[in-house]
Amino acid sequence: MNDQLDRAIHETRAFLGSRPAPDVRAAVMSRIADLEPLPSRAGVLQRLGDLLWLPREISIRPVFALAPIGAVVILLLVPYIRQSPAVAPEQVAGVAADPHVFVRFHVEADAMRVQLAGSFTNWEPRYDLRQSVPGVWTITIPLTQGVHDYAFVVDGQQWVADPHEPQIGDGFGGTNNRLALLSPDTPQL
Repeated sequence: MNDQLDRAIHETRAFLGSRPAPDVRAAVMSRIADLEPLPSRAGVLQRLGDLLWLPREISIRPVFALAPIGAVVILLLVPYIRQSPAVAPEQVAGVAADPHVFVRFHVEADAMRVQLAGSFTNWEPRYDLRQSVPGVWTITIPLTQGVHDYAFVVDGQQWVADPHEPQIGDGFGGTNNRLALLSPDTPQL
């Protein structure tokens, strides 16, 4: 079997060696000669210059000319068209409708991370406190007027109330802090 394979390889090599390779040089060179020469860079620049500089007859429909003119007019008039913002009646008197008060929260805790959650965050621990000094965590956030309950989440597990601030039961056996932010105009009961 091996001898037959060697003999077939030898015969194939002899057959291919006896045939001369076709010479296609003449055919390729004649086709190249028939091609138009590529324009030089100077020729391309000359045609581009002629296209941009020489006068040409251009026909355009009037409606197509009106669209760019209208766009330019609108762009020129936009700075002068001002809409007055809607003003709430409370703002006219100099009082904002929903003023925010910046409140500073702090808690003493030996922790790696402390977060703030409360009625103003739907009890999601959204605010990360920063450690101002070792063991003291603080944050300042804007809150709206009203009564807000809150607690601190220590290391993502333990809910802690600040013992130095007013406390209220959370309804689950723990405690939260309560903060009342009221304007001087709020009627007292």
